[in-house]
Amino acid sequence: MNEPEQSQPGAGRMASGMALIVIGLLILIPSGLCSAIFGAGAFMSAISGSTESALNDVPEILLVGGPFIVVGLLLFLAGRRLRRRG
Repeated sequence: MNEPEQSQPGAGRMASGMALIVIGLLILIPSGLCSAIFGAGAFMSAISGSTESALNDVPEILLVGGPFIVVGLLLFLAGRRLRRRG
């Protein structure tokens, strides 16, 4: 008897999904690492007590890096969704 076919995405959807995943990761990884490094630096500076306003930099870091992190994450998730749908 015939086995039921699993619905797999077409070649166009597969390619566009992979493109969105790659572009999303190319945006997400560098901006996330940069924001994390600057955020960790602000926290370490606040813990060591070298500057009084070190934690005031955290909203600035999130304001600059946050939108890029969100856009990269949304592109990555959209690419995964395109590849999974049939």
